[in-house]
Amino acid sequence: MDSIAAAAGNCRCSRVVYVGNIPFKAEEKEVRDACELIGPVLSFNLAADADTGKRKGYAFVEYADDATAQSACRNLHGHRLLDRELRVGLAERAGAARRRRRGDHEPVGMEDAIHAASLVNDRGRLAVVSSVTRHLAGASRHELREALDTFENCGPENCKVLTEYVPGLDIAMEMVQRLLDMAAADDAAGEAKRKKRVSACPPPDDHGAKLMKLEDGGKATPVFAGVACV
Repeated sequence: MDSIAAAAGNCRCSRVVYVGNIPFKAEEKEVRDACELIGPVLSFNLAADADTGKRKGYAFVEYADDATAQSACRNLHGHRLLDRELRVGLAERAGAARRRRRGDHEPVGMEDAIHAASLVNDRGRLAVVSSVTRHLAGASRHELREALDTFENCGPENCKVLTEYVPGLDIAMEMVQRLLDMAAADDAAGEAKRKKRVSACPPPDDHGAKLMKLEDGGKATPVFAGVACV
């Protein structure tokens, strides 16, 4: 077993998972009950727009430990809820907070590829997993989306035939979906943090000059509070 396969097998993950593709008509209790099929849920946050209350189709679920979160990624991913299959991936990964956010056309990197490999259900083909991991690490989000769209546009029956006759294609497509779900989780978490920063920054009132700065000639220039929050 090479170093990549070993890392994929031993990867320690966050205990918070991202659950996406949630049907908008699903009740909150239905979603939570589905998550609790894996184990006790410590916290559950079904995302909704703060102004309209409209659901966003994803949730963040915290489990008791890394092992339960990994189990959710393996066993809840693809679980059918009403008319949709849930997409489940890690909400946070080791070093994610320190990692520079990548654009749509930059490689996803080996770290994320290894995390995606750690969630693959078939542990009997580690050599294939390792090979696919190396290849996908150099692909961008844009390329991953194109690959998945091309595959899914073949239709369910043709997809089944392709995975039977093309060695490793099933693993590759599963990892592509995992990587895209991880990217979606990163985007959702980043947007939530951005909104939190904005909401914590009080808007300037009509009289906004909280501080006054004297310039040459004694003219007072207003310095508005809150500029540091931008």
